[in-house]
Amino acid sequence: MRRALILLAILLTACTSAEKAEEGLITTLEGTPVSLEEFTQGKPAIVYFWSSQCSVCEGEMPLLQAAEQQHDALAVVGVNLQEQQAVARAFAETKGYTFVNLLDPGSELKRRFGVSTQPATLVFDAEGHELHRKDGALAEGELAQWLEELLTGASEEQQILGAQESPVPEESIQISAPTPLLSFWYQGEVRHTIPLDQIVSGVPSRDGIPSVDNPQFLEASLATAEFDEMLGIFLVINDDARFYPLGILNWHEVVNDTVGGVPVSVTYSPLSASALVVERTISGGADTFGVSGLLFQSNLLLYDRSTLSLWDQIRGEAVVGPLTGEKFRRVKSDVLRLAAVREAWPQAKVMNTITGFVRDYSSDPYKGYDQMESTYFPVNTADDRLVSKKPVYGIVVNGVAKAYTIEAVQAEGRVQDTVGGVRILLQYDAATGRVRFTRYSDAGKSEEIIPLRSYWFAWVAQYPETELYE
Repeated sequence: MRRALILLAILLTACTSAEKAEEGLITTLEGTPVSLEEFTQGKPAIVYFWSSQCSVCEGEMPLLQAAEQQHDALAVVGVNLQEQQAVARAFAETKGYTFVNLLDPGSELKRRFGVSTQPATLVFDAEGHELHRKDGALAEGELAQWLEELLTGASEEQQILGAQESPVPEESIQISAPTPLLSFWYQGEVRHTIPLDQIVSGVPSRDGIPSVDNPQFLEASLATAEFDEMLGIFLVINDDARFYPLGILNWHEVVNDTVGGVPVSVTYSPLSASALVVERTISGGADTFGVSGLLFQSNLLLYDRSTLSLWDQIRGEAVVGPLTGEKFRRVKSDVLRLAAVREAWPQAKVMNTITGFVRDYSSDPYKGYDQMESTYFPVNTADDRLVSKKPVYGIVVNGVAKAYTIEAVQAEGRVQDTVGGVRILLQYDAATGRVRFTRYSDAGKSEEIIPLRSYWFAWVAQYPETELYE
């Protein structure tokens, strides 16, 4: 009788596990329903898709076992590709694998990560951002290199600063006499990559909108709940987290600062809602930037104070003057709400209104502008695929521009795309509002792309042939 009861219990357990698999739930090999995040949240992680029939998997999984045993801070999770529970469990137990392995009978994880082959190896940082991916066999030493980067922060600078872009080819640079408007800036002929006669005056004089060159800060924890919805540009470098309210940037457009030891310029053009943070070390060394008072395509033209070259904020490059063709090195930043910053980075500092200038920072000089279809200044291209003031994220890959609506980014959370022949992964963190774009080479190597956030009309004006994801 006792033996019969034991057999019945085993059968009931097996039936329950089978039912969970039939329902398409993610489970452990024992049949317990779980989520991937239960094992990876808050940790750097390796997620490995495998099957028992994959000879490459059989050769690589001991590397994962060793990694899991050697690094307590690392989460290693295997995901079996739709084999029967008994088969997958017997394989893992026979091989002695003790790292977590999951069943994905409904292909939820397979679809989420776009897995189409075996093995597939995905590497995530502690915030859940995908850093590396390899579809197929790993190259020799590849996993070890990723682990070193993941656990030691070897690529910290690359995560903060965008890649140093090549300058504009010399053959693309023109030399012309300055227009009357620019004759106050340059004597004799001037180098340029944009039509000089399309540059217009936005304010009467250089620095008519003054930059802030000595910003002051207070602790984010001191900000009361009434400021929770305040938007600002957020960045963190070497644990130095700072938030620059758009309500202040509306009046100044440029803040020259040093964050985590890196000299930066925080820039914002209210006319185009374009936000860009750049390293302010250019070919002539560390510099500061100001507001030229000039516009191109209804967007801010910055100027550097050492050469008076004009820099297109959206393109991130010098477009008129001695440094024409040189490009900024972008700094990773996000437009976030103060509540999210205070929750995720309680040590963050918030720029305050002690700027050295008398302004009514409680008022918005552009109030209602975001609801208008028209712009204050001319643009060459209009595109009715979206309303003109729709916020988008824009990237350029291999000369191909593409914009992504913020609604699409937020709704999907994770978007896999191809731009300019390159695989792109877009990830949205709903908890903080941060967005991350990553490009992957055919070999699986990754590089973060720093997007530009702006109004749709401003992106289209600079990139008329842009693709759109909405």
